[in-house]
Amino acid sequence: MTKFLAEAEIKVKRSRFLGRVWHCESESEAYGLVQATKKEFRNATHWVYAYALDGGVFRANDNGEPPGTAGIPVLNALRSSGLNNAVCIVTRWFGGTKLGVDGLRQAYRECAETVCGAINAERE
Repeated sequence: MTKFLAEAEIKVKRSRFLGRVWHCESESEAYGLVQATKKEFRNATHWVYAYALDGGVFRANDNGEPPGTAGIPVLNALRSSGLNNAVCIVTRWFGGTKLGVDGLRQAYRECAETVCGAINAERE
C-alpha cells in the first residue's frame, strides 16, 4: 500500500523544486508514483526520482537533466537518511536561469535532503 510520507519545497534562482517521498514496496509501485506525479504536475520541466527497496534495489533517474546531476544526488540523500522501501521524486519548474552542473547537483541534493530529513524528524 502506498503511503505519502512528506513534502518539501525550495527555490533556487527562480527554479522551484518540490520533493515528495512515499513508502512503496516494489519497482512498479515506484514507477506508478512517478507517472502519477508527471500527470499531476504536467507543467513542470523535470521529474527526477530515486528509490530504495528491500533486497538492495536502488534506482535513480535524471529525467533529462545532465547525467549525474539529479537522480544520484536524490538517491544519495534517500540512502543517507536510512529510508528504505521509499521513493523520492523531485519535480522541477525551470525558472529561466541555468544553474549549471554544480548548481543542479546542489539543488536536487538540498531538496531531497530536506524532505528526507523531515521524515526522520517526525520519527524522533
